[in-house]
Amino acid sequence: MKTSEFKNDYLYFVVKADNVDGREVLTYCSGINVTRFLPMMRGRLGLGSNPLVSGLQLVKYDICTLAHSRGAVPNDHHSRKACAGTAPTSEGWFTETLLIENPGSLSPEEIVSFAVKGMIRRINATSLSVSKVPYDLPPAEIQRHLEPLCAAA
Repeated sequence: MKTSEFKNDYLYFVVKADNVDGREVLTYCSGINVTRFLPMMRGRLGLGSNPLVSGLQLVKYDICTLAHSRGAVPNDHHSRKACAGTAPTSEGWFTETLLIENPGSLSPEEIVSFAVKGMIRRINATSLSVSKVPYDLPPAEIQRHLEPLCAAA
């Protein structure tokens, strides 16, 4: 089973290739650590208005669009159990899942890369800092860029 993952203490994206009832599928698991990102909002927005939570949802919808463009069939609500225990810490995570049937040429690596770029773009747009987080770094390096942005004031 092929898996691609991007994980750090702030966000994660994991895509697992699997075979369900003789059909190829990809299970997409993602999460954003709301606890760690709250200081970045600096009291500007409440938990229900956190743009990073909606950003994770928008990344999922972008992946649905990508999947449809390749003839794949994304299904919501079918992969929660497969994603259980994926979050790297026990803090407060907002998660999104997706089951992609008939993935064809879509690979786990392509989806993870696409998701990371989309989420980092949203983090950069939300941050009040002039420093921007690069999206082409490994998880630990991105975490080092996020730590000062999310430090409590």
